[in-house]
Amino acid sequence: MSFNSYSFLLLFLPSTLLFFYLASQIKGNRWSTVWLVGASLVFYGLWDWTLTCLLIGSVLTNYSLGMSLNSDRIKEGRSKKILCFGIICNLGVLVFFKYFGVYGITQTQVFSSVLESNFVIPIALSFFTFQQIIYLIEVWRGGLGEIKLLNYFLYITFFPQLLNGPIIRPNEFFPQLQDKKFFKVKADQLAAGLTLISCGLFKKVVLADGIARYANSAFDAVAQGAVLSLEEAWSGVLSFTLQIYFDFSGYSDIAIGLGCIFGLRLPANFESPYKASSLIDFWHRWHMTLSRFFRDYIYIPLGGNRNGALKRSGNIFMIMLVGGIWHGTGASFIVWGGAHGICLMINHFWRELRVSLGQSLGSKNILSEILNRIITFLTVAVLWALFRAESLNVAVSIIQSLFGFHTSPDVDFNNIKISEDRLWFLILIVWFAPNMKEIMSKYFEGENVGVAQHNSVIGRRWYHWYPNTWWAAFTSILFIMSLLELAQTERFIYFQF
Repeated sequence: MSFNSYSFLLLFLPSTLLFFYLASQIKGNRWSTVWLVGASLVFYGLWDWTLTCLLIGSVLTNYSLGMSLNSDRIKEGRSKKILCFGIICNLGVLVFFKYFGVYGITQTQVFSSVLESNFVIPIALSFFTFQQIIYLIEVWRGGLGEIKLLNYFLYITFFPQLLNGPIIRPNEFFPQLQDKKFFKVKADQLAAGLTLISCGLFKKVVLADGIARYANSAFDAVAQGAVLSLEEAWSGVLSFTLQIYFDFSGYSDIAIGLGCIFGLRLPANFESPYKASSLIDFWHRWHMTLSRFFRDYIYIPLGGNRNGALKRSGNIFMIMLVGGIWHGTGASFIVWGGAHGICLMINHFWRELRVSLGQSLGSKNILSEILNRIITFLTVAVLWALFRAESLNVAVSIIQSLFGFHTSPDVDFNNIKISEDRLWFLILIVWFAPNMKEIMSKYFEGENVGVAQHNSVIGRRWYHWYPNTWWAAFTSILFIMSLLELAQTERFIYFQF
């Protein structure tokens, strides 16, 4: 069951929400928490009941390790051993299932339409593994007190963020459970959540899946031995660039919206990355909580930028290489991660050169800002070819076509679907339209405040969300349009990671 399915939207979500609020009428939050944990396990179990045991076992094991780390009786040396043991166990399970599968079958390409029937990768394994590693590290650092088992189960299994994140830190989650306002029905909070869900669903079902067929036609043709023309190659690459943007942006909106209607604030995970004016800025905006995990728990412990430019470059390259391998063991993923690492190294050296020449990084020139955005966007788009291609040979062929290194075939020879109007329309959206964090600023900036107070502090603009009739009608239209297209929708791209 996926967020973009009739069973989730018309059955699971309404029933879960109804009984959640009924449980909230009972004194205390215990039964509401029990219900959410149970519903989350059912949600995960509908993917594969047998692998739910892995999730439960992982939660119980890490909670036990956390209790051991939290004990005042253990010595520092022993606590570090427990922490290392926990991290190794988590990563060991992740590596085994992700790269060998349940039965040791060789993994097929992630963008292939068919997986071998006896090859099973536990969905969401990467994300709940990373979240539990964060929990163990934070307990070891002494930043957490005693956590109840039920609350820890909710922290890991909460279904809106279980599958693809955002990756939540303990200090972002557990304090919310102590808030007296938690589990209380709020009309404006429910309205905001439904708006986010509807907008996210529209992005995925109508925009992302609508452009997907143009990307698929190009990449599938090359996988079958075709050579693309310059126009066909750019159509396929830009189509996938926009597909993955709206696909992941849509998922992030739905996840945050679901958290909102259940009274939980989830961290922002996507903030207009194609508006970035550098590759450094891009990775600050794309899958923000995953980037934050790699930065705080791998890059900084390795030394970060504390030991000179050369050491920093090595750390950056290693982190991006790990990121590429995390997505898959195929050569194209490894090259994709390595290429991003090299480009980030160049980006840092360029910034240092500008500073050495007396230029201010904070000063903005409109022409240079536009040029930097275009260069960053095109760089990311070309590298997405490595990410999307089913093999390195396919990626190399497409990139050669992008730069005109192939002899162009006759017009319409490959029968590649191209829609220039749709491409330009979506590019204008990602470059100039306000994102959901800007539209829903009341729910992303600081604490929830009253509407009047929000307007006086921030200054209301025409695109700011407000719980009124107009927004209710607009949200309903988006939701209905999405429902009408659900029969032809595809799964979220990041589900395979």
